[in-house]
Amino acid sequence: MPELGRDAIVTAVRSAVEPLPYVVAMWEGGSAAWRREDRWSDVDLQLLVDDERVADAIRAVDQALAELSPIEIRFEAPRPTWHGHDQVFYRLRDAGEFRIVDLAVMRRSAPGQLRERERHGERVIAFDKTGEAGSLPLERARHDARVSERLRQLTLAFPLFQSLVKKELLRGNALGALAFYHSHTLLPLLTLLRIRHCPERFDFGPRHGAGDLPPEVVRRLEALWFVGGVGELDRKRAEAEALFFDVLQELGGDGVCRG
Repeated sequence: MPELGRDAIVTAVRSAVEPLPYVVAMWEGGSAAWRREDRWSDVDLQLLVDDERVADAIRAVDQALAELSPIEIRFEAPRPTWHGHDQVFYRLRDAGEFRIVDLAVMRRSAPGQLRERERHGERVIAFDKTGEAGSLPLERARHDARVSERLRQLTLAFPLFQSLVKKELLRGNALGALAFYHSHTLLPLLTLLRIRHCPERFDFGPRHGAGDLPPEVVRRLEALWFVGGVGELDRKRAEAEALFFDVLQELGGDGVCRG
């Protein structure tokens, strides 16, 4: 039996929720919003609903998906979620292990509805009864203030916390050193590189780096990220530190925090 395609999933959910008066809009986000979907992509479905009807909307999606295919796994994200909206993940037996349905249900009054096209792409609207669901341009002044504050934090915190990696290496605690290398060296470096090359998505982390950063930057990050053993760790940490301060100077930093 061929696997269920994303179009069949989207159509089934739309057919179930569009007639409901409390469901205002439905769209696809994620890879579809960036026109990057492939055979491994999730189906990122988002609903806009009347505030008090979130649970009803989720039940309607549950029923629509169960009628389409047996649901092997259903996972409700713990609340509060990072974005503030209710979120449920589904793995359908007939859609395969990769085509996970990622459902986010947003209250009409909720802030932070992920509408900025520079950060979240251009929504693929299935229906919009009130005109509330379209993508919007980024509020530049507010966003630039967030970027500036994050840059200020990085300038102070990065040199301060490089000692965490060094001390764990001196203690012979390789796992601790590797954990601090990822959290306090590589992730701050990645954020700084995002500020340099893709400030609209400065806080998006490593997963989307290949689509947001120049190929040569991605290759350099890959070389730093993959550590062959504890003997490489201190050398790569020093390389990452040097790269951090080079990029900081490109951004106008004076390098005084080199330490």
